[in-house]
Amino acid sequence: MKVFISFEPNKKLDNFEGSRLRKTTKGALDINNVGYVSEEVEGSYDLVHLISYEDTPLLERSINNNIPVVVSALMCETDKKAAYLDFKYHDGEITYILCPKAKNFLNKANKVIVPTEGAKELLIDKGVTSDIEVIMPGINLSRFDFTRTEEKELFFRYFREDRNKKLVVAVGDYDNFDGINAFLKAAEKCPEALFYFFGQTKNLKRVPYKIKKTIKNAPKNAKFKEIVADDIYRSALLNATIFMIPEYRYVGVMSILEAMAAKCEIIAREQSLLPGILEDQETAHIAQFSETLVVLVRDVLDGKLRKTAFNAYQKVQDYSIEKYGEELSKLYKETIEKN
Repeated sequence: MKVFISFEPNKKLDNFEGSRLRKTTKGALDINNVGYVSEEVEGSYDLVHLISYEDTPLLERSINNNIPVVVSALMCETDKKAAYLDFKYHDGEITYILCPKAKNFLNKANKVIVPTEGAKELLIDKGVTSDIEVIMPGINLSRFDFTRTEEKELFFRYFREDRNKKLVVAVGDYDNFDGINAFLKAAEKCPEALFYFFGQTKNLKRVPYKIKKTIKNAPKNAKFKEIVADDIYRSALLNATIFMIPEYRYVGVMSILEAMAAKCEIIAREQSLLPGILEDQETAHIAQFSETLVVLVRDVLDGKLRKTAFNAYQKVQDYSIEKYGEELSKLYKETIEKN
């Protein structure tokens, strides 16, 4: 059995969630001795594993050649190249839309993989009729080894920051004012800490004016960056006291698992989480409103709240890369046989 794993985003974003899922999937298959290829060469593979619905032409070619297709969905929602849901927020109401192109793509797949039962129910509710299976993507815990001093120091060397200051890391995109505004309010309330927001955009100079103006007036301890190289981002997580999820949009499961593996205290907006990933006051601190998020950040930095990072790390060990590979191998074989 050999699998074609496809995800070719813009090179500038090659280290973001979709690419990290692809790398993790390859690593999981390596451990389980499952062969794979990364290029579309006719006759060289038995199954295609896709991550983005932008790969619709590849899916259709595979169907025409009677090659089964497996799709990973709702795992990388922070990555615009790998996200499936459109997001709308108006007058306090959140609406998630599965666009017709994404829905059609998923309904043509032989099998759809999602990270949680909540994600499965969401797709069914949005009209997805393909066979859906729950498999949480694995995490390579060895990549978050705190004994690797050089890797941990990389963040400070790269950004030339003070090692003695506590660090808060957030991810998102530069189209969401509410998330950025909550992040900034937390930075204002905690001037002694560093706040780094890693966001996805083609060009920081072309973000919406309202957001650009807000960023321009940000306090000095709040830094806004585009997506950085994987090793630098991982170093940021290894040094972060808090991983903050300030947006209303669903955050990618890959980003959450990595924060858990890095032993960060996770502070998240409830609306950004698929059900079944984090539990309030056990593996994270979760709130609905920006004001509460700000208070949680301040209280965690001041050591006033019960720590949840250890429980989160214990939980993420259940999502090993070895287990992920075993589940994929089984699913691949069943899908090929059924096809």
